[in-house]
Amino acid sequence: MNSTIYLLSAVSFIVVAVMTVTGPLLPLIAEEYGVTVGEAGIIVTAFAVPYGACQIIFGPLGDRIGKVRLIAMALAAATVFVLGSGLASSLEGLAVMRFCCGFAMAATVPMAMAYIADEVPYAIRQPVMGRYINGLVLGQIAGGVLGGIAAEYFDWRSIFFVFGLFSAVIAGALWFRAGRERPLSATPPQRIGAVLQLYAALFRARHSRDLIIAGTLEGMLIFGVLAYFGAYLRHTHDLSYVTIGLVLGMYGVGGLIYAAAVFRLVRLLGERRMIVAGTMLLGCCYIALILVPHWIWCLPTFLLAGFGFYLFHNTMQTRATELSASARGTAVSLWVFMLFLGQGAGVILFGAVIDRFGYAPAFVSAGVGIVATGLWFQGRPSGEAHRNAD
Repeated sequence: MNSTIYLLSAVSFIVVAVMTVTGPLLPLIAEEYGVTVGEAGIIVTAFAVPYGACQIIFGPLGDRIGKVRLIAMALAAATVFVLGSGLASSLEGLAVMRFCCGFAMAATVPMAMAYIADEVPYAIRQPVMGRYINGLVLGQIAGGVLGGIAAEYFDWRSIFFVFGLFSAVIAGALWFRAGRERPLSATPPQRIGAVLQLYAALFRARHSRDLIIAGTLEGMLIFGVLAYFGAYLRHTHDLSYVTIGLVLGMYGVGGLIYAAAVFRLVRLLGERRMIVAGTMLLGCCYIALILVPHWIWCLPTFLLAGFGFYLFHNTMQTRATELSASARGTAVSLWVFMLFLGQGAGVILFGAVIDRFGYAPAFVSAGVGIVATGLWFQGRPSGEAHRNAD
């Protein structure tokens, strides 16, 4: 199982790198196509919306044909659209490629989490998930740093060719591994009616409904604003694209620190205190970004923000894997669907706020909202108290 988890971590690396690479590129793309940063944010929404929306398709499919097999096929298809992003000659064309890429990659990270949950007991799952998210964190760093380097020294489209090649290699390795997985169990296929009944049950049950609401707010308040940090650094501090990438990469470094300490953090804090500490730290960092007198202070601010994010987010992900033990892929995918639905709405909402009022109102409102979400959600029942909604 360990080799499969490492491969799935590599999948998460390339997915998150492709997802976040537009952060440092956004001001450059807006300038090239003669649009505002808020309008250029369509390329973020174009990825996020299908990535979230298609979870409700791929979740049941993964439960039916096998999660690792589905991930390998989806990543192979996504490779075509990653390369296509580098060939796009207009903002509309780039948005279409990002849309298709988000559609294909929707079957990757949530299915990986569901696979780990199938294999690892809940009592030790969060530390194992912490090991898995190394790929997510490194992908976030690579998206920011390599995107900034490409923008500064090369044609920004070149980064999509690099990521496309890496995606093809990982897809091939995972397909080979999927062929060596143990045979699928003889679980009857889920019918559409049964899937809809499961979704309805999850929304009816208080503990799962609260988790879904919190995930939606997380997507809106955290990811919705995160898309504009690169543009903020360019606009406010007039940084080079390489420096912007390095600053954004500190968010991922904070995640690496979390991953290295996750075993001790789980024992020391427990889930509830991790939720409160993570959202408090993250929300305060979002607000602090508009107060720092010099860009150099953005480095520790982004590092602390990344640590706080993973402190909260990994706890949320772990709870999401317990929404339904009998149809884990389906249930996890519903949670991710709502997360990215929130992100898509957040990018549009905060883009409009930034275009009209500036960055400060957007960052402050998001920071306050993040803290409020954590304080509310920490009192909700955990996955240990309510195992599932089957």
